[in-house]
Amino acid sequence: MIFFKNINLRKINYGLILISMCLIIPISFKLLSNKKADSENILEIVSNLISFKTVYPNNPEEFTKCANYIKNHFKDTNLHIEEFEFNGSPSLVISNHKTKNFDIIFCGHIDVVPAPDNLFKIKEDNGILYGRGVSDMKGQVAVMMQIMKDLSQQKIEKKIALFLTSDEERGGFNGTNKLLNEENYSCKVAIVPDGGFNYNLVIEEKGVLQIKITAKGKSSHASEPWNGNNAITKLFDLYAHINSNFPSPKNQNDWKTSFNVGKIEGGDSINKVPNEASMYIDIRHIHSDKMENITNFIKNFDESLNIEILAIGKSFKTNENNTYIKQYIDVCESLLNRKIDIIKLHCASDGRFFTEKNIPCIMMNPEGGNIHCDDEWINLKSLSKLKEIYESYIENFIG
Repeated sequence: MIFFKNINLRKINYGLILISMCLIIPISFKLLSNKKADSENILEIVSNLISFKTVYPNNPEEFTKCANYIKNHFKDTNLHIEEFEFNGSPSLVISNHKTKNFDIIFCGHIDVVPAPDNLFKIKEDNGILYGRGVSDMKGQVAVMMQIMKDLSQQKIEKKIALFLTSDEERGGFNGTNKLLNEENYSCKVAIVPDGGFNYNLVIEEKGVLQIKITAKGKSSHASEPWNGNNAITKLFDLYAHINSNFPSPKNQNDWKTSFNVGKIEGGDSINKVPNEASMYIDIRHIHSDKMENITNFIKNFDESLNIEILAIGKSFKTNENNTYIKQYIDVCESLLNRKIDIIKLHCASDGRFFTEKNIPCIMMNPEGGNIHCDDEWINLKSLSKLKEIYESYIENFIG
């Protein structure tokens, strides 16, 4: 910016006005071109990320290629890159300060669910991007990568890091969980753009409890059921008991714990009463329904049942009135020119690992949807807007 001091405005001639215009106009064009460049950079990064078939366990070499691409993206910067591998799952930590205690940690994952080969090449239609992982969550990863690269060109005291993990679709236990609980990274606030499309702020996600319940019975000939004890029907009785106490949610706004029977095993012959059977249940529980209470509820119905826990993921709950989250909401409402809606999600994410450690977590996505589907999509302009939100939040961040 150019400043003129002690000038008598009445003596300014047209030549000076023309010179001033020539100096000012290129600046405004530069601002416009930066936004265009942002969009082009994000599109290029997303396109490259999508091309890696980072599906576990099919393609371990694709994870290596993707990690190498990400590292190469930052090769000419002054950022610090730490590499980790937990039980075969690679993770990267990219930061602008060499520390483990940050102001803000951005967190994303590069793994995706399986898809046909044609979905690993990005398609664009009127500003909408299609492909496996564009909204879950390689589009958001591209934005966060560009944020970090931009930070490398600035000298700021604020300590910012980016986690990029590769096992979120399998629970996140060998990624974000390890970085926080074994490598002892920490922050004042985390940003995990893995839920809350159309700039909705997620304040709660359900926990995950996957269990195998095995019932024992007594065999007999099918024609003499009174001489046996059918293990399969014991499981049917259990499920009826569960359903009467935990009726299934009717829609996405019906915020309650759900039970899904995904698989049943039992019996070895149609003309024989089965003496053993197992039922696999996926439970998505709200924050107020604790896992211990759910397992005790099942056990109390029939103490002979054996309950094997297959997977656990705690629920996510964050406080919208937290100072850092309120700052973020203010930035969003200013840039989007609308009120931010507060929502709850039925799924789970790596955000829970931060809230387990009492770290406030911001979860919000740009415009996109149909995750895990063949028509998964994201709006390119909204990715640029997300970057603008992050830039403003970092600039105005008060630690």
